[in-house]
Amino acid sequence: MPLFGGSRPSPAVVERGHSDPDLPSDGPPLEVLNLSKQYEGGLWANRDISLIGNAGEILGILGPNGAGKTTLVRQITTELIPTDGTVKVLGHDVVREPNKVKSLLGVVPQGTNLFHYLTVYQHLRIFAKLRGFPPNDAARRADELVVDLELSSHRDVSVDKLSGGLMRRVLVGIAAMARPPVMVLDEPTTGLDPQSRQSLWSLLRGYREQGTFVLLTTHGMDEAEALCDRVGILQDSRLLDLDTVDNLRANHGLQSKITYFPDPSNGEGVTLYGADERELVTKVQKMGFESFSVGRSNLEDIYLAMTGVAQGFDDGSF
Repeated sequence: MPLFGGSRPSPAVVERGHSDPDLPSDGPPLEVLNLSKQYEGGLWANRDISLIGNAGEILGILGPNGAGKTTLVRQITTELIPTDGTVKVLGHDVVREPNKVKSLLGVVPQGTNLFHYLTVYQHLRIFAKLRGFPPNDAARRADELVVDLELSSHRDVSVDKLSGGLMRRVLVGIAAMARPPVMVLDEPTTGLDPQSRQSLWSLLRGYREQGTFVLLTTHGMDEAEALCDRVGILQDSRLLDLDTVDNLRANHGLQSKITYFPDPSNGEGVTLYGADERELVTKVQKMGFESFSVGRSNLEDIYLAMTGVAQGFDDGSF
């Protein structure tokens, strides 16, 4: 049985992505201004979030479960009405112009499944028709996507026989059906093996090269650092910062890290972070430790510093 809810496919999948070339647009692919969402009972899922997405960019939103990533996505895709603030897609307000916004989006939500008894090609052709393609055009577009998604050897295979990574590719293909200028993917690689993740990353890079803006939520540090042009760090409903990884590293004085070993016999190290490698080495040597390792900070280090999880930061500001 398909898990879209009853016998009909999920609206989040069906409605997105059929672009109208005559639809006017005025503005960046995505503009979020002072966005807040409060649920019944007083819980704030998002608080005063602002960001702008650019064409030909993959923008990652990084945060733990419960940080507010999915709520942010659902407001962008018109599924939730904001409590305060605005969201615009190519100049169109998601509250006042939801149908226009939907026509500009390709969305892969969390937890969406496919019709297990249909083949890859049948899925793509049916969803092309649902998005307004005439029958012959739907068939041609489905064949194009089979090739683009590198699914030719699985074209006539029912999706219940596909791996999780291949199923996820089909979902991305459905979202990309009408070549939307904006794609929104909510944790699309969760649960995938490393090879499947790399394959999906390559697919998303291809869309970026075609000028598409891709918003990607994730809680994978390595994914955000490897794939995204800019990364926003979300914690406790607030966007702490958004920039390139290099700029985040520099702006927060976290270019370098040093790990020393108070008790070399147990192999447990203590890590300090700072802007200057030499200063860190001098500090550790003055503390009397000669066994240490020095390296460049990565996104995980930055994230832990900004969210207050890590200890031992050299400037004392985290």
